[in-house]
Amino acid sequence: MANIDNAAIADRWLVEVETMSVDLDALHVGDWMDAPLPAITPRTSISTALRVLREHGAPVLAVLDGARFVGLVDETSLLRFTPSEATTLDVYELRAALEKLAVARAARPVGEAVAPNTPLAAAVAAMSRACAQVMPVMEGGRLVGLLPWTRILAAASGQAASPNRNASGTAGAARRDV
Repeated sequence: MANIDNAAIADRWLVEVETMSVDLDALHVGDWMDAPLPAITPRTSISTALRVLREHGAPVLAVLDGARFVGLVDETSLLRFTPSEATTLDVYELRAALEKLAVARAARPVGEAVAPNTPLAAAVAAMSRACAQVMPVMEGGRLVGLLPWTRILAAASGQAASPNRNASGTAGAARRDV
């Protein structure tokens, strides 16, 4: 078995990381946000919201009441409203119960948002202050996208921008799925 020089590997890795550093002040949210995005209403059932969330593989869903941004809902907050495994409900009763519960009870309001022209460094600071994994992107009082931490990580690692943009290259409005 060959001897592995961990110190040499660590030094080489550190040099590679230093040379790939990216200036997050030079990159903007609009180039890295996810758009268009699925959206639901406050009246959407918990079961439908869970289905939409899983179908789109999204970390969160935007909750819109008309054009007004109400908040965000993620799988964890939705699952809090589902019965435990110790329930005596059968499958049909469980489905009926989840169809009666609305997302409005699980949606959490968002205190801070960023604009598409916000530098990524400022978005990182805002996400840190808000302890958020996803930051809403607002323009003119309208939700135009979401910036998950995974997109910031992609930017910081030097990956190419915007694979989640619509065909015109501009941010799309929230797409109402339900």
